[in-house]
Amino acid sequence: MQGASQFAKQQSRFVGSGSARDNLYGRFESRLVERGDLSRRLVSYQANKTQPGLRWFKYKEGFSRHLVREALTACPGAVLDPFAGIGTTALVAAGQGRRATGIEIMPIGTRAARAISWVANQPNPDAFKRAASRLLRALDDRLEPTDENLFPHVPITRHAFTEETEAAIAKARAFLRRMRSDELRLVLDVACMSVLEDASFTRKDGQYLRWDNRCGRKLRGRMNKGPIPSYRGALERRLAEIVADFPALRHQYGGGTPSIAEGSALVELPKLPDASMNLTITSPPYANRYDYTRTYALELAWLGYDRAAFGDLRQALISATVENRSKGQQLERRYARQDVLAQANAAVASQEALAEVLDALTASRTELSNPHVIRLVANYFAEMAVVVAELARVTRPGGYVVMVNDNVQYHGEEVPVDVILSAIAEDCGFVCEEIGVLPRGKGNASQQMGRFGRRELRKCVYRWRMAERRHRG
Repeated sequence: MQGASQFAKQQSRFVGSGSARDNLYGRFESRLVERGDLSRRLVSYQANKTQPGLRWFKYKEGFSRHLVREALTACPGAVLDPFAGIGTTALVAAGQGRRATGIEIMPIGTRAARAISWVANQPNPDAFKRAASRLLRALDDRLEPTDENLFPHVPITRHAFTEETEAAIAKARAFLRRMRSDELRLVLDVACMSVLEDASFTRKDGQYLRWDNRCGRKLRGRMNKGPIPSYRGALERRLAEIVADFPALRHQYGGGTPSIAEGSALVELPKLPDASMNLTITSPPYANRYDYTRTYALELAWLGYDRAAFGDLRQALISATVENRSKGQQLERRYARQDVLAQANAAVASQEALAEVLDALTASRTELSNPHVIRLVANYFAEMAVVVAELARVTRPGGYVVMVNDNVQYHGEEVPVDVILSAIAEDCGFVCEEIGVLPRGKGNASQQMGRFGRRELRKCVYRWRMAERRHRG
């Protein structure tokens, strides 16, 4: 581990000039600690690519089960993840026999988490094996699929598949419609959904869905993803993987079934009782312009989301894109716990470093690649402050929050997400014990690098402890 003071000497200068950010950095300087045991693999999806259950679905916005197992040692008791993804935190915690709650707005994640949990808590895979065999035989049927079972494309997904793949997908959808067992249908549905990207002309790439130049669309770039498997071939391999994972999942996650709520953290967190959680392990969306409705367009279309539903989901997500409108008025009118909202608003209003960032971006508004970045940053912290205030309400005294997040930069102005959120947390009653910094950060975008130089931005794991005696604003 590198000492805090040595690390601070390397990190003290911000991109952009800002005394408020320097002052805030000074406040947390002793708690910014480079952790040699933290790696990108640990705090990302990469380590899950070979893990039973978690490997079924390439859900890149997540962290490893190994990070969760380590974080669970912080304290015993009930565990929460308000940005659950495919349920890594909830699954690992429930597997240890702990009461575990996950909240996730993306229906892809909730379905995957429930499927993994169902498999983990089944005594044997025989019923699934029989259903999987019937599904594969249905794909070999020579009958033409009916229109009602065709893939429900939206504009962003058109031309994603070959005609052969479109036909196979329609047969799979017809088979799923006929199934009587809701549990088996869920797992097979997740399997069918999980291989859509593999059998398509698309590839998930950061905030975009990249397209292979063989798709027939008019494209600016030229990407070739190599050999594209047939839908049946990809599905057969996934089903075999699921069968192979039954024993390991029963061993790892068979200790109990987590509670998985589908919805926004801003809607679901207020439903939790005060002081009902001992530990939160989570990774919220980053303020990085990533639009998950585009990245997971194929899967959302599979689930029946039309163009309007895409837009509604995008607006309901924690603001992380330039298309998100402010939720301020909506929260003022409808938020279930107005005292929590007032505390969050006060915490945001006191953040001079955030105001400095917004002022700097506003001064450069005409030079920004997209001026709505200013709104993105403002909305992100306004909404995350509500989440943090809710976590303060539901966390028992002595309990912890462990959070993974990245700093970002726009137009040469660093947004120190780690220290701003930690300051908000302390305003809400937490004590920031440590901001664990990965030895290797992330570089700023290439277009910013050319103009403002290379700047390594911190990737961090925060650890906040709820004070024994609460000080609520």
